[in-house]
Amino acid sequence: MSKNSATPGIHPSFRLNHFSDREEKILEIISRDWYVTRDVAIIKIGGSEYHFFLIKACGNYIQMFNLEREIICLFSPYKNFEPRTLDAFASAIELLPALRTEDICRILISEDPEIENRVEGIIKANPDQPIVIPLSYSEIIEDEERHLIGNRFRKHFFNRNLFEFLSPLKSDLFFFGRNQLVQEIVDRHKSAEHTGLFGLRKSGKTSVIYAVERVLKSCNGRFVSVDCESPSIHKLRWFELLEKLIHLYTISIESRLKISTDGRYTEKTASESFEIDCKKVYESKGRIPTLIIFDEIERITPGTASSEHWRVGDDFIYFWQTMRAFFQRNHNVITYMLVGTNPKCIESPVLNGQDNPIYKSIPSHYVPPFSLDQTEEMVSRLGNYMGLEFDPHLYGSLNGSFGGHPFLIRLACSLMFSECSENRPAIIDKSVYSKMSKSFLDNNTEYLDMMVHVLKEWYPDEYDLLVMLANDDIDYFDEFARDNLGHVKHLIGYGLIQKGVNGFTFNIECLKEYILKSHKFRKLNPTNTEMISEISVRRNELEKNLRQIARQALKFKYGKKASEKLLAVIPAERRSKILDTSLESVLAVGQSPLFLLDLIHLLNEEWVCFENIIEIDKPRLLLALGEINKNGRPDAHAKSVSKELFDEIRVYLKMAETSILSWIKGA
Repeated sequence: MSKNSATPGIHPSFRLNHFSDREEKILEIISRDWYVTRDVAIIKIGGSEYHFFLIKACGNYIQMFNLEREIICLFSPYKNFEPRTLDAFASAIELLPALRTEDICRILISEDPEIENRVEGIIKANPDQPIVIPLSYSEIIEDEERHLIGNRFRKHFFNRNLFEFLSPLKSDLFFFGRNQLVQEIVDRHKSAEHTGLFGLRKSGKTSVIYAVERVLKSCNGRFVSVDCESPSIHKLRWFELLEKLIHLYTISIESRLKISTDGRYTEKTASESFEIDCKKVYESKGRIPTLIIFDEIERITPGTASSEHWRVGDDFIYFWQTMRAFFQRNHNVITYMLVGTNPKCIESPVLNGQDNPIYKSIPSHYVPPFSLDQTEEMVSRLGNYMGLEFDPHLYGSLNGSFGGHPFLIRLACSLMFSECSENRPAIIDKSVYSKMSKSFLDNNTEYLDMMVHVLKEWYPDEYDLLVMLANDDIDYFDEFARDNLGHVKHLIGYGLIQKGVNGFTFNIECLKEYILKSHKFRKLNPTNTEMISEISVRRNELEKNLRQIARQALKFKYGKKASEKLLAVIPAERRSKILDTSLESVLAVGQSPLFLLDLIHLLNEEWVCFENIIEIDKPRLLLALGEINKNGRPDAHAKSVSKELFDEIRVYLKMAETSILSWIKGA
C-alpha cells in the first residue's frame, strides 16, 4: 500500500451545501471508493458556471493507475456539452498549489447523456491533452453495482495509446527529457545570445520550440515565431520579410503602437526602416527583449530554399546583413533562434558567392538523444498510466537499439502496447520486445524514410555516407569522411552514427536495416561471392517481373489467343513440350519453363503489347536484357566475375529494373 493511500469517505470540512441534490448524491456514491478531499470554487467561463472539487485514489486505484496525487473533478450541470467546458480545468489548476493534483488525469461529470462520445472526439483531435474520464450524472446515480467509475478509468487509461504521438507536443504533459535544453535556450536569450537548433525530422525540434515558448510565457518573456516553410514567408523578398517581422513583433507583444510601413520598405530603405521601427516597438511596451524563432530555416537558405530569390538570389545575404547589423547596435532588443535540419546556413563562410553575414556568429546545437534515465522515465511513466509494466532490462535495449531517439522509442512501445491491448494490466517482457523488434521495420518504414528524406534531397553526400556505412564499405567511407569532416560531424550531431575504438557505427540499428533494404545493391567494393549473389538475385527477380508483365499484357491485347502468340516465339523443339500448358503456368511468377532469351524474343516480336507499360525504348531495353542474358549467370557457371564486368552488368540491370519500376509499384 502506498504511503499516500487514503480511506474512502468525505473530508469533514467538505461543504456539501454548495451542491445540488443530484450532485450530493453523486458525491456520496464517489466517496464509497474514493476520498473526497476538498470543494474548491465555482469556475465561470462565459455565461456558464462549473463547480469543481478534489478526490484522492484509494486502495487498488493507486497501483492500477499510478495515481498518487489528488484528481480534479468538475460538475457540468448542462444538458449539452460545449468544448470550452474543458477550459475550466485550466482555470481550476491556477487556483491550486503546484504539484498538488495529477496532471495526467481529470474527471468530468456532466448532465449531457452523450458526454463520453463527445469528449472522445475532442481527445482524438488533440492527442496530447490529459486523460479526461467522462461520466454523466445519470449513469453514476444508476450504477447500483459500483463498477462504472472503475471500468471507465480502465477504458480511458488502458485503451488510449499514450505512446502514439505523431505531432509535435504542445503541452508539458508528455514532454520528456529536453527540459535542460529548453532552459539553456531561454538562458541564452536572456543573456542576449543567439541559438541554432538542428536535427532531422521527428527529432523533436518543434516540440522544443513549443516548450521554449511556454517557458517564456511563464516568465513574461516575449517571442515571435516565423514559419519559413509557409509561402507567406518564403515568397516574400528580403525587404518584405523585414516589414512582416515588424507587424508580427507588434502583434506578439500586444503593443498598441501604430506603425505605417507603406512605401518605407524598399530594397534601399528597408534596413534603415527596420531599425527605426524595431526600436519603437521595443520601447512601446516595457522594453523587454524578444526572441525571434525562425523555424525551417532551410526554406530561406541558399541552395535549399523554397523560393528562387532565396535559393539562388541574394535575399539571404541582405536579410541577415540587416539583422546582424541591428543586433550589433541594439543588443537588448532582439535575439534570434534558427531551427532546421542542417547548420549549413551558419557554417558556410560563403553562400552564393558572397560572404555569409552570420557565419560562425550563432552556435549550433543538435537536439540530443535521450539518456538511459530519460528513456526509463518516459517509458515507465506512460506505461504505468496504461497498465503496462516494463521489464527494467528493456529500458537499456530500447535506448540502445533506437539510439535514444524518443520518437522511435515511442513507436516501438506503441507496437508493444498493441500486443497487450486485450489483457491489461500487463507485463512487457523480453518475449514481447523480441516480437516487436522483428516487425518494427515493416511497420515503420514510412517514418524512417521521413527522418532521412531531407538528407536524400538536400544533402545527398551525407546520405551516401550512411549508405556506405550500412553496406560495410568501410574503406570508401573512411576515405570520403576524411575529406568531408563536416558531413561526419552532422551525422554524429543527428545521433545517427557514432565513432568508437574500431571506427564508425550506426546508433540506430533499424535505420541501418532500412538503408540496407533500400540500397541492398549499392555496395561499392563487394567480394566475388557478393557480386555473383547480387547478379543472380537481381536477374531472377527481373525475370519474375517480366513474366508477370508478359502474362497480363498478352491477355489484355489478345485475350484467348494470348497463348498462341506466346508459343509462336518459343523454339519448335521446346514448343511441343508446353502445347497443353496454360498461359498462367508458362508465365508463372515462380517456376517457369521459359528462359530469359524467350522473354527477349517475346518483347521483340510483340513490342506493341509492352510499349505503353515499359518506360524505355525498345532498342535500349533489348540491349540491356541481351547483355544480362549473356553475362548475368555467373552462378550457373561457377566462375568469378571481374569488377569491370560486374559494374557493367549493374548498369544494365538498373536500366531494365527502372524501365518496369512504375508497373511493379502499381501491381
